[in-house]
Amino acid sequence: MIKKLFFLLLLPALPAAAAEPLNYETLAPAYIPAGRPALDELTAQVRAKVKTLGLNGLPGPAGKVSRALLLLPADRMNPGALTFELEKGAQAGLYQCEALGRGATGGEPRPRWRETLFNGATVYYKPKDMSSGATVPGVYDLLNIEPGRYDIEFLDKPDGDLAARTAPPAKPGKGPRRFSAVYSHWYPPGSPAVPVDMLWAVDSQAGTQGAGVPVFEMPPLDERPESLARRSRQLTANRGYYVGPYGRYGFAVHTDRWEDPEKLADPKNAGRPEISDFRWRDTDGCVKLRRGCLELLNSFIAEQAGLGRRVQLEVYETPALDGLPAEDPAAPKLTEYGVGAGGQGNK
Repeated sequence: MIKKLFFLLLLPALPAAAAEPLNYETLAPAYIPAGRPALDELTAQVRAKVKTLGLNGLPGPAGKVSRALLLLPADRMNPGALTFELEKGAQAGLYQCEALGRGATGGEPRPRWRETLFNGATVYYKPKDMSSGATVPGVYDLLNIEPGRYDIEFLDKPDGDLAARTAPPAKPGKGPRRFSAVYSHWYPPGSPAVPVDMLWAVDSQAGTQGAGVPVFEMPPLDERPESLARRSRQLTANRGYYVGPYGRYGFAVHTDRWEDPEKLADPKNAGRPEISDFRWRDTDGCVKLRRGCLELLNSFIAEQAGLGRRVQLEVYETPALDGLPAEDPAAPKLTEYGVGAGGQGNK
């Protein structure tokens, strides 16, 4: 017996079994509410399915990488689901929220625009291979557009304290300065949320839906002096900025102001579908989140970057999100007598 035990001790230890690769479709929610913030509901759904996303601190092309995952439907009039994982502090855990990845949208047909039926209306939006089209599947580097690292230029007049809030600090952060053009409505009043730069990660597409997507440079054609000056600033900060999928650039994750009390109280916005249905909100080729989710995504990016990791977003298009209901299909149904077929409500 002792000889057998000694022999077993000499055997090399077997490597630990590799973790099963994450099946992205398992993260698809059963429903995505459109008329209210869905962060809490979707987070509860995803936490009931998996304990961890397993995408933080993975080996990358040059060091460790942490990724958020954005599942998008083929029909981009419908929302997708963004999932990421915070590791430290009181907010540690998995999060999932609704997200839009649609292109510029209109009510009239145009050459090559996608046609879809939405809430009884025919709607058209740009496909992913056109400028301002639907978000292209693949992998993007994520950077919070903060004044410590970015020189920020507003494409409209900054209101409130935005000019001061986005001004370069007296002592800028370490590393080369970057540049970004933004809109005021990407900064909701009373929120610390900032937009997020999405930069096509050329070295990270293998094994993703971004593999094989044509990538080339196509700078803007606008020759106005202010546009030329902006282009020069962008190229000084990032010489490869205008290289992207289908020649596209300028991707960002941002929010809007459709939930701000001042905007809701404005009579000219009465009855606007963007108020009652998140799916109607404009994205114009970017990724749109509600403000609460963007605040958490900013925290995820800051946390993971602080750990010395490259932070990325993988965009994955899946039919698992096509045709999802806006309400929980397992919830009791209302009848004319109340809740459920045997409800005791008054007629």
